[in-house]
Amino acid sequence: MSKTIMWAETDARGFESECLFNEDSRQYEVMVCASGRRLCRSESFPAQSDPMQGMTADDRRRALQCAERLVIEIEHDLGDH
Repeated sequence: MSKTIMWAETDARGFESECLFNEDSRQYEVMVCASGRRLCRSESFPAQSDPMQGMTADDRRRALQCAERLVIEIEHDLGDH
């Protein structure tokens, strides 16, 4: 299975988010982890087009929305929200 990192970032609260493109299934996988707490969540969705030149604006927006939702879910699990 071949995956390419499209973007990765860590926010001020220590949440690490990344978006991978799975070339075999033609899907993006968004993964968010709470730094130091070993709690991660992920979600996948089909790519609108092959990201040879980068993600489309719609795919990037959807990935960021997934990441935001996963952060909220992890915060809830940790009792931070």
